[in-house]
Amino acid sequence: MKTFPIMLNMDDRIAVVVGGGPVGLRKVRSLRRAGAQVKLVAEKIDESEDLLGAELRREPYHSGLLEGAFLVFACTDDRDLNVRIAADARKVGAMVNTADQPEDCDFFLPAAAYDRDVVVAVGTGGASPVLAGKLRQYIATALPRHIGEFAAALAKAREKLQSEVLDGDRRSEIMRRLADDDVFEAFCKRGPAAVRSMLKSLISGD
Repeated sequence: MKTFPIMLNMDDRIAVVVGGGPVGLRKVRSLRRAGAQVKLVAEKIDESEDLLGAELRREPYHSGLLEGAFLVFACTDDRDLNVRIAADARKVGAMVNTADQPEDCDFFLPAAAYDRDVVVAVGTGGASPVLAGKLRQYIATALPRHIGEFAAALAKAREKLQSEVLDGDRRSEIMRRLADDDVFEAFCKRGPAAVRSMLKSLISGD
């Protein structure tokens, strides 16, 4: 199945997860990590799970629970119920992911490796989540140490650059230079000061 990769901004958007099993709970944790407003719907929810920040609805599923949803995850062990949840989700304009039923999914969740705001994701179009997970493990070991901190330093540099350099092409050129290997190596040795120093030099043309 052909898919279009995308990174969604989930800040303050509502995601509804129906099903309190291991699959559903993993979705809740990932969505909370992304800043979503998460509603977990399940008649039984394991009290030992860390679901801080999620709205817990311990009740049978009904379509009214999907009101305002941007994303819906049908994660029950009842295939017919998952089909109904998917249909209800589309009626309210939400995109749906249905566990173990790729033919009834509007999107798939890739296996992702994280280092702060750096996210590297791999998917298989729903064909094999296990393979995606193995590829993620391989990619995670290849991520350079401190790359997330480096990305944060570049974000601050970009803010400063936008306020001090009006020409868009020149800003792009400077950001490409800041992302070079030698700047990253300097960052690993000296921290954010190395990026600030290089930025100052590039802006002044020294």
